[in-house]
Order: sequence, then structure tokens, then C-alpha cells
Amino acid sequence: MASDTEKGKYTTPDGSRLWEYLSILTCSIMASCMGFIVGWNSPSIVILMAEDSPIPVTASAVSTLVAVVAVGHMLAPPINTLMVDKLGRKNTILLSALPLLVSWGLITIATSIWELYVARFLAGISQGLFTCVCMMYIGEISSPDTRGAASSLIAIIYNVGIVVTFVVAPHLSLSLMAGIFLAINITFVILFWFMPESPYFLVMRNRIDEAEEVLEKLRGKIDISEELQTIVASLSKGEKETMKSGTLKDIFTSRANFRAFISILLFTVAQNFGGFYAILIYGQLIFKSTSNFMSDYVVNVMIGVTQVISAIFTSFLVDKLGRRPLIVASGVSATICNLVIGVYFYAKEYMLADVLSYSWAPFVSSVILIFSFNCGLVCLQIILMSEIFATEIKAIATCLVGVINGLLATAGSKLYIWIAISLNYGHSFPFLVYFVVVAVCTVIILRVTPETKGKTFAEIQRELSK
Repeated sequence: MASDTEKGKYTTPDGSRLWEYLSILTCSIMASCMGFIVGWNSPSIVILMAEDSPIPVTASAVSTLVAVVAVGHMLAPPINTLMVDKLGRKNTILLSALPLLVSWGLITIATSIWELYVARFLAGISQGLFTCVCMMYIGEISSPDTRGAASSLIAIIYNVGIVVTFVVAPHLSLSLMAGIFLAINITFVILFWFMPESPYFLVMRNRIDEAEEVLEKLRGKIDISEELQTIVASLSKGEKETMKSGTLKDIFTSRANFRAFISILLFTVAQNFGGFYAILIYGQLIFKSTSNFMSDYVVNVMIGVTQVISAIFTSFLVDKLGRRPLIVASGVSATICNLVIGVYFYAKEYMLADVLSYSWAPFVSSVILIFSFNCGLVCLQIILMSEIFATEIKAIATCLVGVINGLLATAGSKLYIWIAISLNYGHSFPFLVYFVVVAVCTVIILRVTPETKGKTFAEIQRELSK
């Protein structure tokens, strides 16, 4: 156990969660950097395609610039599995920041599209690495009663990063914008260097004394024996003895692991084929089709602000109402919104009805849909990934989900344009399909996902095994 000289170093008579909160807040800085990556596309594309562009590009080059981020993101999860259970959660998060440092540095000095390709590819790798390990780290250092709010904070700051980019980037040069983001990224690396490692990882590596010291630091009290015993008990005996991670086979041979994987996979399907990403990516095209009077800039900002508001809303409710009620509210709202948008376009495109006086309907429905998804089917996936995957399969499971998400995102974005524009089926067909997908996914998610509010990892695993 921890030495007597170390005991009490970070404690107060009543206990303190100062280091727990500091770790979460520092992670949120990197979450904002992830938002900068996502938000960079929209305003930067406008700058690059302008007549006075600092780097003249073609439409084809711009589409490639967007795609290379997804390619980098898809390659990151397998890299993550090689590091997260060997180097630790903390070190993997620190390493995830390094490609992004190079990315922003390249953009500040870029003079050709090829430098931007490399920069955005590296940004995608950082995004994929951090996304995989962040929620794992947050879930393992947080107390059960703060875990949901902590995960929600990460989602909030991520969306704040997107909004900040939407608002500020159009008024800055590419170089200055990248320089500011580079400074924020460096700040994160310096601060996170002093944060503690996950106690779960330390127990996995049989470093019990260090795990005890970390728990004392995170909880601000000496008597953490009960929580330490819970962590030890939650890890399989084979895991502690062999110090090996779970395998792909473990996901499909354990009832609890398979239910957890199916649950998270359905969230991923709903996000990519439920209208959420279609609106984020093709919102400008959709709103132009409705004769919306607002500028593209205002629409982007409003969508971004909606994401932040919904993430904040979720943070207040996720540990009060629980996960399942939010899944119901989110799924039902998103289903109705997709139906409204689909019916509007069906009336316009196939019935040739005069729907000009109802042109506000798809815009309002889109805002509500973004709000609904962020309140449930987006934020809750992030939270549940940190809660329902057993510790020994978290690395391989998050890797698999990350790769599948990249494939589905690519397919979803390509299929929308192919169906709506190339095949000339219009916007109604995709949204009516989204209506069905969200409805079905919501029902199945509720069937396989247990309530995790206020429960320990051991209790959650017992629920999944039933």
C-alpha cells in the first residue's frame, strides 16, 4: 500500500475532489481543440475558395481536404489499442495532442494544398485518438455521482469549440486562426502533464500502491480502501494476472460485452443515418432548397449554438433524470423532426405543392433535431461508452466503434448526395429513411441498454449480464 509519507498529501478532513475536477477541466481543453478541428472546415473552405484565397484550390481539392480528416480518424482507433492498455490513459491522451500540434503548425506556414492535406490528416489522427481514450479516462477517474456531468462537460466544451470557430474564423486569416489554436493545444499539453493516471489502468498493471495514491489524490481522503477494492473486483482475475487487454472475441462471447457493443453501435447508426450529420454537413444545401432567408454564416452559428445549449441542458439532467428517459425524449423528438422534414420535401418535390409559406418548418425541425440528438443520442453515447464497456474490452471496443463510425460517416455523407442529387430523388427520400432508422434504433437501444445513473461499473456489468 501507499507509504506513510505519501498518505495525507492531498487530503482534507472532509475529502476533496479538487484533482478530480482539475483532471476533467484539463481534458475539456483538449475537447475544445477537437471542436476546432470540426469547426475549421466550414469557414476555411469559404476562405480557400475566395478570389483572394491565400492558397488557391479547386472544389475537388476542398472535398479531399474534408475527407482526409475522416481517413486519419479511421486509422486512429487501431493505433489507440496498441497504446491505451500499455502506455496508459494519460500518456495516450498526451500523445494524441502531438499530431495536432504539428497540424496547426503546418497550417500557420502552409503555402500549398498538400501541406493542408497533411495537416488535416494529422488532425484526424489526433481526433480519433482522443475520442477513443478521453471518455475512458473520464469514466475511470470520476466518482459515480459526477461521471455523467463530467462526460457532459466534455461534450459541451467540444461544441463550444465548434461555435467559437464558426463565429471567429471567418474574420481571421488561416495562419492566425491556426496560431491561436496551436497556443491552446500547447497549453493543454503543459497542464495535463501534471494530471494523474487512471486508477483502473494502474490496477490492470498490478500497480496497486500507485492506484491507491492516485485515488487518495482524486478523492482528497486517505480511506479509499472500499473504492480500491471495488476497482480490483471489477477487473477479471485473468486480466490482473496476464496484464493483457480483452480481445475482439470477448466482445461477442460475453452477453454483457455484446449488449454493450450493440447499444453503442446503434447510437452510431442513428447519428450517421438519422439526419444529424446530414444537417451538419449539408445544412447549407438543405436550407437553400427551402428558400430560407438567413445567410449561411447565421445558419452555421445557430446550429453551433443549438449544439452548445443542448449539451448544457443535458449536463443538468443526465444525473437527475437518468439515461433512459433522455434516450426516449431524444429519439421521439428526432423521429418526428425527420418525418416533418421528409413530408415537407415530399410535398414540394413529388406533389408539387406550394409550400413557400411553410419554408420555416424544415429549418425549425432541423434545429430541434440537432438539439434532440445532442440531448440524447449524441451526448449519451459518449457517456455510456465510459460506463457500459467492461474495463478489459474498452480499448478494443472503442477501437471497433471508431472504425465503424468512420465507415458509416463516409457512407452516410456520400449516400445523401448520391440519392438526393445524383439520382434526383430529392431531399424527401433520405429524411423519410432517417425517420425509420431513428425510430427503430431508439426502440432497440431501450431494449438492450440498462439505466446506469449512479451505479458502479460492477453494478452496470451485472445489469448487462441479465
